[in-house]
Amino acid sequence: MKKSKFLAALCAAVMTAGMAGAFSGVQAADETLRIMELGDSITDGFNVTGGYRIPLWYLLHDAGYIDSYHMDFVGPNGWYIDGVCDTDHAGYSGYSIDDIPNQRTGLYSFIDWLMQEYPADIVMLQIGTNDILSSYELDTAENRLELLVDTILTYIPEDGMLFLATIPDMAADVTTYTDAYTVEEMDAAVAAYNAAVLRVAQRKQSEGKPVMVSDNHAALTKSDLADGVHPSEEGYRKLAEHWYTVLTSYLDGTEPAGTTETTTEATTAETATTAETTTTAAEITTTSETAATDAPAPLLGDIVTDQKLDLKDVIALQKHLVGLEPMSYESRQLADMNADGRADIFDLALLKHRVFEEHTGG
Repeated sequence: MKKSKFLAALCAAVMTAGMAGAFSGVQAADETLRIMELGDSITDGFNVTGGYRIPLWYLLHDAGYIDSYHMDFVGPNGWYIDGVCDTDHAGYSGYSIDDIPNQRTGLYSFIDWLMQEYPADIVMLQIGTNDILSSYELDTAENRLELLVDTILTYIPEDGMLFLATIPDMAADVTTYTDAYTVEEMDAAVAAYNAAVLRVAQRKQSEGKPVMVSDNHAALTKSDLADGVHPSEEGYRKLAEHWYTVLTSYLDGTEPAGTTETTTEATTAETATTAETTTTAAEITTTSETAATDAPAPLLGDIVTDQKLDLKDVIALQKHLVGLEPMSYESRQLADMNADGRADIFDLALLKHRVFEEHTGG
């Protein structure tokens, strides 16, 4: 992960301060760190005032990040609560990726104005839910998303970051916003869109652009939804905790849980060294004949080690990715579905596919 100027400034300040804690009045940077929360109604907080944004601000404030990084949340919407909580944002309820004729306004239609008027060092983008709700040309949603991402990236500084979020599942049996899908069709539409999010991010990363994926999909389940689409108050709290982990891990220079650069190559010397001495789950499977003859061979993807692939394995990996229940070394090996030396969102997608095949005979 590239060290940002804000992290570099913090490190220098901490060294100057000797034993003083990183957030004991030490300023992370002389300049303001501008953060834009960008997206649709889930960013706006359509059904719960402030959505995830207010609890996120207080998490960052209480841990010292707001003051240490001179954080300023930017955007044309929002207000200050009691003169304390900065809720400026760029969340727009009902908005889609680009304009949907005679239905919805799209972020792409005014993104140049937005980024020019409200410059940001970090952008937290979650969009696409309304494209699915409108059933609008989903086969080209990836192209629309990439155009939006490319435009945003022209305004982000070289040492900034665009966090591109996957979207949560929606409950098709709640027809408040659409009755166009069966449960299976809606799940498939969300999964296909999230796969497109990963592909867009991977292409940008291969171009050397500052993009990371925030796996918001893994942070919530359908039980966290208030109306089939929008999170409940508890759901927004979970989303705030997820974004907190994403942002602070990036700022601290550690690998965020629930966030991935989506690249399959080792990105640090430590990773490269570990790769030489680590046995992957695939290798465990192929060398199982050396184990005791009465011990069952490890099953790739069987994270809970019950000799079958099912929803329990999926949930275990999801909890690991969002930092709720970190997995053991052995479990991470079993979760490494694509044998690239780590357990991440790509493995989650492969595991879900394998579980679906196991239970459908597909």
